[in-house]
Amino acid sequence: MSGDTVSGNTLQFTNDNKFAYAYSGIRDVTNTITNLLEFNTNSEYLNISWFVGFGETTGNDYEFICNINNIEVQALILADSSITYGRDMPLKLIIPPFSTVTITGQNISSTGPKNIWVTLTGKVGMPQRVGNLDD
Repeated sequence: MSGDTVSGNTLQFTNDNKFAYAYSGIRDVTNTITNLLEFNTNSEYLNISWFVGFGETTGNDYEFICNINNIEVQALILADSSITYGRDMPLKLIIPPFSTVTITGQNISSTGPKNIWVTLTGKVGMPQRVGNLDD
């Protein structure tokens, strides 16, 4: 249902279909690539910003990768993540219609589980009309 807050591999839309969002929830990751978000778009395109976060900083290195239709389009590697700029720095993309989007993450410096997350927000272009909503 639109307007709910859901974490996991689900792209959500506001009730007027003008905005989209997805939250991975906090995930424990190791040095194995973990899917944080995975969703498909329909006939709309999305102008998105995605943000990453991590729980434990000093001495841990993280890698986040965004794939569109199995093509790596963006990557963020936070080396010696005592630098915390990754939490507030959005990565921006336009996602085309009828695409499969996957955002993965991993801790590339440790085998022990560490907390990471991804938040995605965006504006919907060419949204599907719902009922007789007023603009």
